[in-house]
Amino acid sequence: MENMPISFDEKLLSEIDRLVSATRLSRSEIVNEAVMRWLREKDAASFEAEWIEKLRQHPDDPEDAEKWIQAQTWSEK
Repeated sequence: MENMPISFDEKLLSEIDRLVSATRLSRSEIVNEAVMRWLREKDAASFEAEWIEKLRQHPDDPEDAEKWIQAQTWSEK
């Protein structure tokens, strides 16, 4: 793992320190988890935007949707 200097405003640092006390995690663990979560959310948002754009360009055939609904219903039985 690599170290790097990073700055936080006082309010955010207070919140991080509050979490340190409450969770017994280190500042680094809390910041790493927050950044990893942010990256996953960003990836998910990007995927969703691409998916929506593809659907706009090539809307699903209603017959295909009905087949998926039937398959889902069958798997739930």
